[in-house]
Amino acid sequence: MSFRWLPASLLLSAALLLLTALPMLPSAWREALIAAALGSILLAYYFARRISLRCNALRQQVLELNEQRENLELELTRQQRRRLALIDGLPIPLMICDEDAMLRHTNRLALEWFGFRHMTGKSLLALTFSYDLYLLLLKASRRQSTVSAEITLSFPKERHTEATIWYLGEADSHHLFAIALIDKSELLRLEQVRRDFVANVSHEFRTPLASIRSLAETIHDDLDMPLETRQRFLNLIIQEADRLTRIAEDLLTLSRAESMQPVKERFELTPLIQQAVQEMAVEAQRHQVQVFTDLQPNLKLMANRDQILQVVLNLLSNALRYNKPQGSVTVRTYAQDPYAVIEVADTGIGIPSEALPRIFERFYRVDKTRSRESGGTGLGLAIVKHIVESHGGTVEVESEYRVGSVFRVKLPLYQETEQPPTPP
Repeated sequence: MSFRWLPASLLLSAALLLLTALPMLPSAWREALIAAALGSILLAYYFARRISLRCNALRQQVLELNEQRENLELELTRQQRRRLALIDGLPIPLMICDEDAMLRHTNRLALEWFGFRHMTGKSLLALTFSYDLYLLLLKASRRQSTVSAEITLSFPKERHTEATIWYLGEADSHHLFAIALIDKSELLRLEQVRRDFVANVSHEFRTPLASIRSLAETIHDDLDMPLETRQRFLNLIIQEADRLTRIAEDLLTLSRAESMQPVKERFELTPLIQQAVQEMAVEAQRHQVQVFTDLQPNLKLMANRDQILQVVLNLLSNALRYNKPQGSVTVRTYAQDPYAVIEVADTGIGIPSEALPRIFERFYRVDKTRSRESGGTGLGLAIVKHIVESHGGTVEVESEYRVGSVFRVKLPLYQETEQPPTPP
């Protein structure tokens, strides 16, 4: 029963009691009983009112506390979602697991790395197949501190990573740890490329420098050397010096192609090809090779003209150097929307199939002896590849050993946009 009905109930009970007892009592007793009944009723009403007000206040406090609890739960849910969104958005794989190596959460990139869609509740070993990473987690669990190590993952592909594990705290009577993986495979590959590049450059410079030193010492020590022999040695020194110059120039060209964005202009492709063929005419005669062209007109590019000319010259130079006497080179251009295609086909010695994946590497030569004798630096195709890719294009090769090769360069066509008519 609600407290607001208590005074009325007491009043009704007291009235019934008075009506029953008053006729049988003396006058003084009746007055005293009536006064006592009224006092009791007023006192009961007072306390009932106090209790009712207190209950209402408590009820309001309970409602407010429930509202605060719901708001706190909602805020905690939002914070948890924000934390999970932050973890999922990290650009590195991140996993959270307990001391038993059971996964509590894995971010999106970690699932992509290992090729799974959902791994919560599974073991770390089941996700990574890495016993080394598991041992590193046990080490962090014993110390409850941050540990890191270089770990090579073999599943689903080989990756060289820097793994870091740190203690997060306790939740649900379990100690939680975070595992972050940083892929160092590309850095190690680039470091290996750098070492190979330095070694190749050193080798390429050391050979002509050794020749120059040997020839110069011979001339210096033999004062009675015949004039004809002396002249021949001096010519060899000049040739080796020219070779060093070509290597240095190609290295600078390659460096610019790799590090600088091309300054582009609009130009037509056909005149550029004709210019390149004309510049290589003397070399074509020296190698006894005929050069043919099949050029589609009105192919326009938005590119760095000097760099595209360098691409064509390098491809023509290779096609002439590695051709056969009385052979031929054919340069074709055509549109293959949205690209302009430059093809340089030769009837030369071709490239063995096992060498095709490496021909665009710096200083790689299929026939090292013939390349050096013909004045090649081993950088021509590397320059072609970097220039073409810096323009958003691709370069590919088809070759049959002892039959010939076809190099195909695809560059984005210039798309002319219609200008709106000028208002009168």
